[in-house]
Amino acid sequence: MIETSEAVERAVDAGRPSSWAPVSRAALWVFAGLAILGIVTVLPTVNSWSDASRMATIQSLVDFHTLSIDQSVFHRTGDKVFIDGHFYSDKLAVPSLIGAAVYYPLSAFGVKLGYGWNLAYYVITLLTVKVLWLIGLIAFYRSLTVTPLSDRMRIWLTLALGVGSLYFTWSATFNNHSLAASWVAIGFYFVLRARHGLRKGRSLFAAGLFFALAGGSDVPILAVFGGFFLYVLADKRLRSHAAWYLLPLPLTAIPALLVNYRISGSLVPVQLVTSYFQYPGTPWKPQALTGAGMNQGAFLAEYTYHALIGRRGFLLYNPLLFLALPLLVRELGGSRPFHREARVVCAVTVPIVAYYLLYSNNYSGWSYSIRWFVPLLPLLFFFLYPILASKFVTLKVLFFTVFAAGAAIAVIGLINPWSFMRLSPYPIVANLRTIPEFLEDARHALLGRQ
Repeated sequence: MIETSEAVERAVDAGRPSSWAPVSRAALWVFAGLAILGIVTVLPTVNSWSDASRMATIQSLVDFHTLSIDQSVFHRTGDKVFIDGHFYSDKLAVPSLIGAAVYYPLSAFGVKLGYGWNLAYYVITLLTVKVLWLIGLIAFYRSLTVTPLSDRMRIWLTLALGVGSLYFTWSATFNNHSLAASWVAIGFYFVLRARHGLRKGRSLFAAGLFFALAGGSDVPILAVFGGFFLYVLADKRLRSHAAWYLLPLPLTAIPALLVNYRISGSLVPVQLVTSYFQYPGTPWKPQALTGAGMNQGAFLAEYTYHALIGRRGFLLYNPLLFLALPLLVRELGGSRPFHREARVVCAVTVPIVAYYLLYSNNYSGWSYSIRWFVPLLPLLFFFLYPILASKFVTLKVLFFTVFAAGAAIAVIGLINPWSFMRLSPYPIVANLRTIPEFLEDARHALLGRQ
């Protein structure tokens, strides 16, 4: 049995600003090390239709002053829509707009986007996805100050999320899922600050802002925004400040809506209009698009199995979830210190996972496991805290053993988060088989040869 002091619940409810003490010296050294690790774990090449589509928008905005990707070197990507004679990225606008802000000065100094090992792509990914990965980990570490964990154990749990899960893998490439995970981690930190009575209005504004950014980059993650809004309304100490939480939502939605209107003349997201994907040579059949039809029967059972514990198994590729999920369920009990937060996390996780299992059919395309679920990892990993707070050495040994396995899996994912699935239906095998090619490309890049 994992023991947690009853004093923790009283402290969480009452709030204690002392729990938000400055980051320890040991943690500062760890985060400095993670920053260095982050610099050397960015994959500096466009490897998929998805990141090519986003780079196409970034390049088109900065170099050609248009949202159309017709002139971009990435125009051959399959992740695009065709509207009024022009091609556009089918991706949500927020990540690309942020990337364009980074690319603008690079382009002005002649550092241009392109295929192959590319400096511009590296810098864009480093200063967006990877920097937010580090900030997300700092926020996660600070969130753990309300738990009974010692500073040392908070550091270890932060490392478990940072390098022992697919959050690490997906921080290596430009994608919306890692961005959303970082924003979820930061938003959750501010929710806990608000619950502790620390500048409730400002904290809820920040929480709403980061949750809205997550949802604006990864639409199903809007469930997190909605779930924590109900959390705010249910807490009499926070309810009067609920407007602060809602205020950022239109601020984050307006850019995406304006982009949609500019492209199609409608506020309806282009991703939702099936006809935009139907053009000569399109790789997309209407029934293949996520949300086009509902999975049923044997296919649903097989698809669920391989998405969670089979070939693409999200649980297998994040083995610490085998410990986190039972602890999350355990935390639902009314006597547990974080039962309110656990109920919200369950209430948003179940429908997000169920949506993809019911309405998708391609395991998130060529990717290292299921990238769609990565934004949920910071919330789920929080509930691992009882293991490291326990007095039982066996439980800690179990944690660190599984952590080591998760880290090894995540590192293999760094070879290519967009796994080349023609090599194997198992992403980890596909990545291992691409190591010789990866090393050869790296050698050519370092020697300055194409």
